[in-house]
Amino acid sequence: MEGVIEVNPAHIETLYTSGMELPYVEFGEVEPALKLVHDGEEYWYVRTLPLTGYGAVMARHIRELEGDGKKPILARFWDRIYIYATGVTPIGAGKK
Repeated sequence: MEGVIEVNPAHIETLYTSGMELPYVEFGEVEPALKLVHDGEEYWYVRTLPLTGYGAVMARHIRELEGDGKKPILARFWDRIYIYATGVTPIGAGKK
């Protein structure tokens, strides 16, 4: 994973899961990015979940992010759901 993808607002959909409505964008067979930019905000990669069965654990991860004041967005690359959020420390940054 590397790089940045600018999210076209026209491609944002809503994913309904576990009583939540989450912004979602489908990229298909594209290499995942470390950062998504949407509406001028930076969303950094947090984690990935398998497409099949993600509902069992996603709600916990999303509620934890929102509880910390972060704003999530979901993206599908290949056969996985990627969780991105505002206000997170990018992978590899901040640790020595």
